Amino acid sequence: MKARKILTEASARLEERGVDEAGLNAEWLLADAMGVPRMRLLAEPGLPVSPEALKKFNGYLVLKEQGLPLAYILGWQDFRGLRINVDKRVLVPRPETEELAGLAADFLKTREGDLTALDYGAGSGAIGLWLAKEFPALKLTAAEKSVRAIACAKGNAVQLGLAARVKFVRAATLAPVRGRFDVIVSNPPYIPTSVIPGLAPEVLSEPHMALDGGSDGLDVARMLAEKAPSRLKPGGALIMEMGERQAPKMLAAMPPSIWKEKKTFKDLGGIERFVFAQLGA
Repeated sequence: MKARKILTEASARLEERGVDEAGLNAEWLLADAMGVPRMRLLAEPGLPVSPEALKKFNGYLVLKEQGLPLAYILGWQDFRGLRINVDKRVLVPRPETEELAGLAADFLKTREGDLTALDYGAGSGAIGLWLAKEFPALKLTAAEKSVRAIACAKGNAVQLGLAARVKFVRAATLAPVRGRFDVIVSNPPYIPTSVIPGLAPEVLSEPHMALDGGSDGLDVARMLAEKAPSRLKPGGALIMEMGERQAPKMLAAMPPSIWKEKKTFKDLGGIERFVFAQLGA
């Protein structure tokens, strides 16, 4: 069979089952099953598909129909050009979190001396490991309360050749974290507990620990805002990703007597998504 016909049938099958971006998912899954780049699949729709590849692809489709995220099926997610291994131990990094990492990088470019960063709630390690790639002298601490997530992040650090520059800390608060940092960057859990049961099946297949932010979604963010000043260097910054309508609320709760500058940034979708707060020098 030819790739074009298989993709047409698979896209219709996934769409019928309510899968978002059915065609795009089918393309990625078939390319992986065939062991070819997705762009080649699009450029050469007449490519023959072997029986072995078709069997693998059909297995992928079943997983997709069951609500498994594409990244879990493939086993990886692109994050600003880095291939980050992901599975059910960790949250799949979103485009908004790529923007968060970019904001942290922009801030680090303004700093002098030995650079240090804390990626709190590191999950797969995507944010911190990308920063470590961008800043070859950066010393990174990755804090995470899930042992399973730490194991995933450590694997990514080894794969990317960064293990020697990363300190991993198991932590449910900032208490176990030692040292002071130029920046603390975090994509904390920020979904209100009551909202979680109504989330899409794909999201519900991800670790609830990485989703549940408490009654209003801000439990972890509030902890970070309270404790971060004791872990930041003079002039250091806390940068966090928030849910819709949460950033202004979080900003208002951060006292100006502690934070010399505080503001929000919008994501590419126009949502006030990120909180930036900087200590006085």
